[in-house]
Amino acid sequence: MKQIFLFKYYNILLQDTYNRTLKKNGFTPLGVCWNNTTSQYNRFKILVKLLSMFSSKTLKLADIGCGYGEFLVFLKKENLNFLYDGYDINKMMIEFCKKKFDHQNFFINNSPVYGCDFSVMSGTYNYAVTDDIDSWENYIIHNLKKCYEKSNFGIVFNLQFYKNRLIRNNIYYTEISHMFNLLKNHFGYVEKFYTKDLKNDVFFIIYKS
Repeated sequence: MKQIFLFKYYNILLQDTYNRTLKKNGFTPLGVCWNNTTSQYNRFKILVKLLSMFSSKTLKLADIGCGYGEFLVFLKKENLNFLYDGYDINKMMIEFCKKKFDHQNFFINNSPVYGCDFSVMSGTYNYAVTDDIDSWENYIIHNLKKCYEKSNFGIVFNLQFYKNRLIRNNIYYTEISHMFNLLKNHFGYVEKFYTKDLKNDVFFIIYKS
């Protein structure tokens, strides 16, 4: 119970952080603590490539931590055929997305409200609101479990990594073997992927058994 209250507090801190950055920088990459759009689009390309391995049918995606909806913009620009629901804990983000995108579902939440084929996260857990690494990893696992319950096929997400676990300037860096084993212990069947285009990113697929 104590941990649940702590995680709710983390959500409040995240909401406050992004409210400040949005007011300062607007609905832009800087407003959601990205370096630039190019690096984020490179992440989107990898996410789509991983998702495309699973089914020829149209997949329903839950975009967890959707921000101002740039992943949906990417999907539309590339004419990619996915069903899409967007989720974010920040009310300003969701209100912006609802105004920008007609006939799309957006929800204030950190896990799917309705069932989906995959939950996807691009950088969702990179910005940490604590220096306690174990606590932040417990927060990540807690949220992934909620997404796992609503996902038919599984979860695809990415993290920054380093040679050892650390949180520096509020950015969480995992150590790959540690996170891989942590995910296996909680979910079972997990795979990891890298790309030379994103040398500091590792992608994980959690499969639904």
